[in-house]
Amino acid sequence: MKVAVLGSAPSSLGLAPFGDPTWQIWGCSPGVYYQCGSPNAWFELHRWEPPVVGNPAKQRQWFSPEYVQWMAMRDPARCPVWMHEPVPEIPASRALPIDALTEQFGTFFFTSSIAIMIAMAIRAILAEREQRPPDVPADDAIGLFGVDMVATEEYGYQRAGCQHFLLLAADLGINVVVPPESDLLRPMPIYGISESSHWHIKNLTRKNELLQRKVLAEQQAAAATTTVAFLNGALDDLEYQMTTWGEDRTGMGVHPTVLARGPSIRAAVVESLTPTAEPQPSGEAT
Repeated sequence: MKVAVLGSAPSSLGLAPFGDPTWQIWGCSPGVYYQCGSPNAWFELHRWEPPVVGNPAKQRQWFSPEYVQWMAMRDPARCPVWMHEPVPEIPASRALPIDALTEQFGTFFFTSSIAIMIAMAIRAILAEREQRPPDVPADDAIGLFGVDMVATEEYGYQRAGCQHFLLLAADLGINVVVPPESDLLRPMPIYGISESSHWHIKNLTRKNELLQRKVLAEQQAAAATTTVAFLNGALDDLEYQMTTWGEDRTGMGVHPTVLARGPSIRAAVVESLTPTAEPQPSGEAT
């Protein structure tokens, strides 16, 4: 029995044995379903959060309407969809036998969908071996295509889980196929010992150079941010000056000499605006 486990890394996905009837095709993730033809098994182990069309708050990038529809179209007899638990929207959905997996393999290395798929492939191959006639030569294999697990961030620990199960498969006499284009079976540097290699020294020097340049760039960026803040304040002040004191014009206020007279200005203004009585002719009675 030969099982090809598919990821979405473009470096080696195209090398998968599509069209070869001696291989089963197992896939996962919305990044690969439209490239794998008619798989023999599918794995969607994330929490079921189907999209609600027309409600952006219910949209999930992982579960696009197209991806959900594709899973719903799988034939239960030809392509089981392994999930945390069956859901009505996916007729082919089945519950992943996680209890049996952890009982058989322990709990330390189920760090990704790919690691779980490898463990499931090992179980399937061992079960098939029990039914195989003794005179049939073994031709068991697990191949990983489109699986790089570049060792940064989350893949840093996911990669080790895949390596564990691949080593276990090899110990069980299962041929492990990983294209050379994949990063998956590149071992991590040996702790401490690798620090003395010319490769490590060269790259560490380069790393320190980049870190120094990064610090300088961050300082320049901080200075530029301060300058931008100053200029924004200066522009706000200038805008106020232009709209308030920009030129002499009618209605700009009272004369500074009047302002200097303080409380007496009201009486002066009132007096200047009050009409005086008409003068009376001399000798006439009023």
